Amino acid sequence: MIIDSIVSLPGDKSISHRSIMLASIANGVSHITNLNDGKDLESTIKAMQLCGVSIEKDDDTIIVKGCLLKNPTEPIDCGNSGTTSRLLTGLLSSQHLSFSLIGDESLSKRPMNRVIAPLTEMGCTITSNDGLLPIHIDASSGLEKIHYQMPIASAQVKSAILLAGLGSEDTCTVKELRHSRDHTEIMLESMGANIRIDGNNIEIDPLSCSLESFVMNIPADPSSAAFFIALAVLLKGSSLTVENILLNPTRTGFIDVLEKMGVQGLVSNQSINNGESCGNIQFIGSDIQSCNIPAEMIPSIIDEIPILAVIAAFAKGKTVFHEVEELRFKESDRLHAIVKNLQLFGINAYEEGNSLVVEGGRPTKMAKILSFDDHRIAMAFIILSLVSFEDYDIDDTACIDISLPGFFNILKDIQR
Repeated sequence: MIIDSIVSLPGDKSISHRSIMLASIANGVSHITNLNDGKDLESTIKAMQLCGVSIEKDDDTIIVKGCLLKNPTEPIDCGNSGTTSRLLTGLLSSQHLSFSLIGDESLSKRPMNRVIAPLTEMGCTITSNDGLLPIHIDASSGLEKIHYQMPIASAQVKSAILLAGLGSEDTCTVKELRHSRDHTEIMLESMGANIRIDGNNIEIDPLSCSLESFVMNIPADPSSAAFFIALAVLLKGSSLTVENILLNPTRTGFIDVLEKMGVQGLVSNQSINNGESCGNIQFIGSDIQSCNIPAEMIPSIIDEIPILAVIAAFAKGKTVFHEVEELRFKESDRLHAIVKNLQLFGINAYEEGNSLVVEGGRPTKMAKILSFDDHRIAMAFIILSLVSFEDYDIDDTACIDISLPGFFNILKDIQR
């Protein structure tokens, strides 16, 4: 199999969530194109509609009419979306609302204490299922300022606090453990919020006037592109160009790791879109080298580790992903899911403390992929199986709709 293709992909999921949420409290009407089309975004759209926001679709454009949010009349169902659940805690609290959040079975096992603690410190009254969903938050008494030292590197927790800070009594400060994706900061600044960044310290002032509405074409999601890029780089003689992909430095860790593995990406047509860097990038099939991936790189590749582990399976030597315990708190225990599937395909992979070790070579046997109901695990190991055997067998593909419903159609298109 050889690939020689140019592909356009759905919009970045992280930016899509934030664009819907912040447009909902902006002054005026925002127009958004290339919104991510996964089920997670449906959860965010329905959540904002429950709070009184008008969100409509006109051809390929999502039209959001900002308004004063109201208390939802029923619990907000966040589905499988951790971004929806975590960011809504901050956004709706900033509007001094009283609300409940629920989720599916998987989301209801993911920790919420990491946002409960700072929001409680800010004055919210919160009840939960022992730190899990369902959760009820009453922010009607207003929010106090906070100076919060992040105990973990998490863009979702950071964003929840910054969003809550929009409605606090005074300036709030977040000190990051390690720099994580900064889409919230970029979007807030582009919409007129007073936000200041100095290294790992972020200050945000309460809003003195409404955020400005915007027009945005959301760049392609690098986390989704990673699967198709992996297919191309693992197939000698292949070439794949992804158009209008997000090139935010907090999201290009995948490209940085590929470079450590001996794979170069050629960037062209760079531009700035609402504060976000984007452009085209081309990858060529290459020999893969093993490498060590230090802890400080992990926040920028946390969503791409499943597919990077697949790429590492084809490397010469041992690849180590250091300090990846955050993988245990995703849609599945991804650390376990990665190791289990690699072993099924005959790759020696194992956990070593909080690190992931992959001894490369090449898969030796075709196996039935265990998705663990996790979209990134499913897509990563479909790529591994296609590269090795030009076929795949998997227990479930429905979970892929969470982030990339068009996954299989895109696969067909780039293989033509």
